Amino acid sequence: MQCVKRTIISGTVLLAFWLAAVPLAAVETPAAGPASPSPAMEQVLRMANFVAQLKQFSVALQTGYDVVQESGQKIEFGESRKLTVLRPDRFRVDVERSDGESSTAVFDGKAVTVFNAKQNMYAISDVQGDIDTAIMHFVKDLQMRLPLAMLFVTALPRELEQRVRGADIVETASLQGTPCVHLAVRGDSVDFQLWLPTAGDPLPRRIILTYKNEAGQPQYWANFSDWNLSPNPPGSLFSLDIPKDANRIQFLSQVARPTQPAAKKGGKK
Repeated sequence: MQCVKRTIISGTVLLAFWLAAVPLAAVETPAAGPASPSPAMEQVLRMANFVAQLKQFSVALQTGYDVVQESGQKIEFGESRKLTVLRPDRFRVDVERSDGESSTAVFDGKAVTVFNAKQNMYAISDVQGDIDTAIMHFVKDLQMRLPLAMLFVTALPRELEQRVRGADIVETASLQGTPCVHLAVRGDSVDFQLWLPTAGDPLPRRIILTYKNEAGQPQYWANFSDWNLSPNPPGSLFSLDIPKDANRIQFLSQVARPTQPAAKKGGKK
């Protein structure tokens, strides 16, 4: 029986999570944009500027992502996430996978901590600064997966302006009774579809990302709900209550890899 792979298949796909998990340093060379944005791009940037300027927020996400198997078949896995952001230097992500495994990641202004309850293990990495700095450290240095990480950072509008190659309005559609504008946005390696409400705050309701240069063109999607722009979280929310018997481990990127001994020149003597 062939083992089904659950994880994203390569670091390329991980970093291609663009709105999902790309570091702040530009990966694609920005192209010269038009003198003025299209009506569709205006709506994308309105969303980006609004979210980037929020002082705090929380939101629930129901997500799914494709994993391309060695056979070429795509299998979808799911997660539920709760994001809490308190700028400038606090965030928390609670995750429950479709198989029931749960984990939590927090940043308290001094360190990033990740705890896996099922495995009873945790890891800590010191990093001081704001959320933008912590996200870059988490994704680029620790090489950890953090879907939709760009929603945390204040650089969101600039990143979208640099990466988007075109945007179109598809239609007006109803999502859970809310009229939304359906936008189709193109990039060099990642295209995405975005649904924004036609009235009120421009908070995303749904997003689908397509990695068009990857084998099988896998997708990642997320439905947003329970947006709260004034959650007023207590300070204790960003301090994990880790069991005393939990094992502290290193992030995989911090584990020293054994070096191969240099090959001897010549044959045996």
